[in-house]
Amino acid sequence: MKSSLKRVITALLAAVLLATAPCVPAFGAQMYYVNDGDNTLALADAYAIGADGSTAKLPESGVYAATASGTQLLGGSEYENEQPNIPNGIVRVGLAFGSTALDAVHLQIKTGSGFAFGYYDSDRVFRSVGSTAESAVTVVADTNVTAGDSTFGAYHVQLGTAYASFDAAEAAARDRSGYPVFYNGMYYVRVGSYTTMEAASNSAATAYGSVVSGGARSVLVVKAGTDQILFGFDCGSTYSLSLAPQSGSGAAITQVAECKDRSGTRSCTYYGDFQFTRLSTQDPQKLTLVNFVGLEPYVKGVTPYEMSSGWPLEALKAQAVCARTYVASHMNGSPANGFDVTGTTTSQVYYGTLDASANSDRAVDETAGKFVRYEGKLCETFYFAADGGATEDSENVWVTKVPYLRGVVDLYETASTDPGFYCKSWSTSVSRAAVGDISITYTPIGNAMTVTVGGKTYSKDAVRTFLTSVCGLRYNSRHFTVEYDAAADAYSVVGGGYGHNCGMSQWGAKAMAQEHGKTYEEIISFYYTGAYVA
Repeated sequence: MKSSLKRVITALLAAVLLATAPCVPAFGAQMYYVNDGDNTLALADAYAIGADGSTAKLPESGVYAATASGTQLLGGSEYENEQPNIPNGIVRVGLAFGSTALDAVHLQIKTGSGFAFGYYDSDRVFRSVGSTAESAVTVVADTNVTAGDSTFGAYHVQLGTAYASFDAAEAAARDRSGYPVFYNGMYYVRVGSYTTMEAASNSAATAYGSVVSGGARSVLVVKAGTDQILFGFDCGSTYSLSLAPQSGSGAAITQVAECKDRSGTRSCTYYGDFQFTRLSTQDPQKLTLVNFVGLEPYVKGVTPYEMSSGWPLEALKAQAVCARTYVASHMNGSPANGFDVTGTTTSQVYYGTLDASANSDRAVDETAGKFVRYEGKLCETFYFAADGGATEDSENVWVTKVPYLRGVVDLYETASTDPGFYCKSWSTSVSRAAVGDISITYTPIGNAMTVTVGGKTYSKDAVRTFLTSVCGLRYNSRHFTVEYDAAADAYSVVGGGYGHNCGMSQWGAKAMAQEHGKTYEEIISFYYTGAYVA
């Protein structure tokens, strides 16, 4: 926890001390004061008091001593804040992978025009190897695959020798109705796309070259809605093809036809670039799709989907800071698939720019670079919909005790008068004859710890399964009671909230901002015990 000294010596306190200077005892060198660099009290100035009762404004943040010879800077801030490990400021988001890997990916630039072809190196720096002016393209595996009305094959005719540049290969390709290929660091020209070796061998193009087949990682870029191949890429397992939309005068936004929002009806739009990888662990014609996007645009793509963009600005700021901190503490979460986080609830919901608003973007912009920290370290900023009246200690939800994930009684939620608070409370009745005897134990703060039903015990986070599978409730939380009604021979289950109850309640954050005027820093410090924003 931060030293209370940080919050003491401010301009306001200095004024008070000046008024009582004759009563102030002399301060020796062992006494020091720390500037409130986090502006927790919205007062940035710090003062030291000398042995003679005089005051001196300190010129910079740090730890000072008031000595006989004057005020001396002793060192930096109390904690050295951990810097997030986000290479080149780029977050890799898995959009389609594993069972959701795609046969083809259709990209259309909504703002901007044309794509750069290239790859991302180990430092997450994009290396361009070519480009196209086309703003709508399809990417497929270089194998026998169908995309729309077109079928592409794994066999091609490669012409002549290697070229030193994309421009040279593209010029040669035009002369032969072919397309440029970047293969292991060099450029080549290929013609045709045949499903069999025989068909490729019978092509007239063999007079100028030889038949080759696409490698296990080879990928093709096609002009949308046609069978015209624009570019081929194959660097084996070393690098994967990436397409970087060209932004023009502003940040490019690209629609990905295959990536849908929650409704399943709208194609998502994203900032950033897109990587296409054929993995040995999946169908060889399938593509793993990863969005390479800057940290702040990523947060803009999370915030309005984890919290309504129409909610109070300070609540959205709290959500933005939590989302930013979450991804910073979960980098490289799926190394086998080549990404950090998913775009689903297994990480954070991320649909890009589709529902972003001026309000949600403002929340991100005004908190840019801010993270939730505890003693200088990045926090695990778990959050959920609503707590029903109390959050819970992390070890009572999962396994590990985390000092800043402490349960708190949430009077902001329970006192909320928001008419839209749909999961504030719920109840049901369960027949004893139908399920058997029910017994429940509680944590010290009043949440369910274990529920035993007919000899089966639900514990920790699994108590929510009791609510959905046994009670048939739509919403679930750890904040509920079970009471036996002898007259009805039934159990009354009464509670509120929705989620795992560990960390920040989103509806609680809304109530704090909307009904109590709390800032995002105050919201975060309430739900993450001893944590701060920096």
